[in-house]
Amino acid sequence: MQEAFPIRCAYGFEHLDLNRIEGFVASENTNCKKAIEKMNFKWEGTLRECEIKDGNYLNLAIYAKLRNK
Repeated sequence: MQEAFPIRCAYGFEHLDLNRIEGFVASENTNCKKAIEKMNFKWEGTLRECEIKDGNYLNLAIYAKLRNK
C-alpha cells in the first residue's frame, strides 16, 4: 500500500484535478491507521457502527488528504 498509494494520490491531484482524497479505515486496524498517517492523511472523525463484519458492527476512521496541505 505504501508504495502504490502515493503514486495514485499524485495522479489524482495532478491529472484528475482532485482537491481531496479520502480513506476509510476500520478503527481497530492500527497498522493501517499508522500507514495512512505516514502518507500525510489527517484523521477527520469516526463513523460509528457503520459497517457489519462477521455479524458485528465496526467503526470506520475517516482520513483525508488535501491537494495544498
